[in-house]
Amino acid sequence: MHSIPVRILLVDDDISQHSQFVRLINELASSQHQLHWCSDFTDALTSCLTDTYDVIFLDASKDHLMSRRLLSAVLSHGCSAPIVMLCDHQRPELKAKVLAAGAMDVLFKGAIDADMLERVVRYATMHNAQNQRNQGESPPICFDPLTGLPNRQLFMDRLAQSVSRAERDSGSLALLCFDLDGFKKVNESYGHDAGDQLIEMIAERLQGCVNKTDTVARIGGDEFAVIVDAIEHKTDLANIAQALTDVMVRPFSLGGHRVIVSSSLGIAVYPEAGGSPDELLKNADLAKQKAKTMEGCAYRFYNDQINVEAMSQLYREADLRRGLRRHEFELYYQPRIALNTGCIIGMEALIRWRHPVRGLVMPDDFIPLAEETGLISPIGYWVVRQACADIKAMDEMGLQPLDVAVNLSFKQFQDEKFLENTTEIIFSSGIDPKRLEFELTETAIMANAEETHRCMRSLNRLGPTFSLDDFGTGYSSFAHIQRLPINSLKVDRSFIKNVTENSEDAMIVKAMINLAHSLNMTVVAEGAETAAQMHFLRSNHCDQVQGFYFSPAVVFEDMVQLVMNDEKVVVLLG
Repeated sequence: MHSIPVRILLVDDDISQHSQFVRLINELASSQHQLHWCSDFTDALTSCLTDTYDVIFLDASKDHLMSRRLLSAVLSHGCSAPIVMLCDHQRPELKAKVLAAGAMDVLFKGAIDADMLERVVRYATMHNAQNQRNQGESPPICFDPLTGLPNRQLFMDRLAQSVSRAERDSGSLALLCFDLDGFKKVNESYGHDAGDQLIEMIAERLQGCVNKTDTVARIGGDEFAVIVDAIEHKTDLANIAQALTDVMVRPFSLGGHRVIVSSSLGIAVYPEAGGSPDELLKNADLAKQKAKTMEGCAYRFYNDQINVEAMSQLYREADLRRGLRRHEFELYYQPRIALNTGCIIGMEALIRWRHPVRGLVMPDDFIPLAEETGLISPIGYWVVRQACADIKAMDEMGLQPLDVAVNLSFKQFQDEKFLENTTEIIFSSGIDPKRLEFELTETAIMANAEETHRCMRSLNRLGPTFSLDDFGTGYSSFAHIQRLPINSLKVDRSFIKNVTENSEDAMIVKAMINLAHSLNMTVVAEGAETAAQMHFLRSNHCDQVQGFYFSPAVVFEDMVQLVMNDEKVVVLLG
């Protein structure tokens, strides 16, 4: 008589890890084992839930946060199989976190051999069998028979688990409660079969609007609920709510009839709207009742202040998108002056938003929003493209070749196509790439150091140079800077402001200049506004300066005039 094989699921995108598991399992002689492999993390949740496994091995070596979220999602969706996390390094803090999140064990990949694998699998199967005995032979029905979604009982259990995790991790979650307006009329007009069909179609649409790790449940006749874990921004919630209401306004086809239904959605956020599942459910329902007072498909937050913040954020984001689409952005330029000659040798490109209502909007008022919403990448590409076009235009005018500096946000380096797109923009413009300089802050360089360094070196090989902006306000060391392709340091304006009045600032600026020169870097001082400041910087061998003493940032046409007007090319240095 053949023994029942032990079913093992490996979730890992590394084929070498899969090969190692195959080899180790072939070495096991005590029992039969079936290894199943999921190499795509986007399908991992479905793989874990669509079949019965005795043990699941989940890779956590590349993205610890994503792996822990997947672990939580698998457990919250009712997976009973023991889960073992796989790590590249022995990290006690990571082990503690995943064990607290519900993993059975954590293994160091480099230490797994056949004996260890056999012990872990044997313990997992015994653990699983004991759990099944404890649960009894007749588990309660937890899924809605019509839609296949979790029913109210399972939903409340998952909500309790989510609240416990959020409380333990000092995190947040959102509960969205949703129902139809006039569902009874659908049943009366088209029959209950059509009503059931409508419910099934709604369930399908709702599931298509959320992440696989979120829980969508049917908690009543025409009532649905969604649990969204790990909320980072209220804007994210507003976007999800808007997506849910948007799919509901699309017509449904029921038995050849085109049916339009409206819906109401209430949102409660933990912990602001309640610290327990019952409180969250009650307050989400109250928010839903508020939504019903509005026309059409609508949603409301339980907290009015969150309503105001979320809607304001959505309007600002939409406004920013329209501005980009309608070409409302402009580049201003501030000249850089060589202190040994007083001549313009370059300029910095500074973005402005020519808003049709608000007038000229400065970058501090919209760049943070662009970074938060992901619009910084298209805006950044526009800046590079426009700067290249302006360099080309100045060349065609026969003007002296000036370098142009462009600011880069650390968020732009998170765009996986940043290097490819930026390279294409530069070379399609036809300019000399060496004329382009990218300014980065210390925060940008250190945010994702490895990827940022790779992009910097690749771009530098193509021709563009780099400068370190706002130097002195961050935490980079000169030893670190020396390893990067940085040609110049920009001393922050906060040090220049009091350099002639504050001896400490004067000493700091002198030290910065000397150290930068020892690294063969050019020094650029920002924010010079007085003749005394200019004299100090020149006396202490600062290379370049930009500031109101010579010129504020001006539109491209005025910058061209500054360069063309010989009388304004040389600065009075005092």
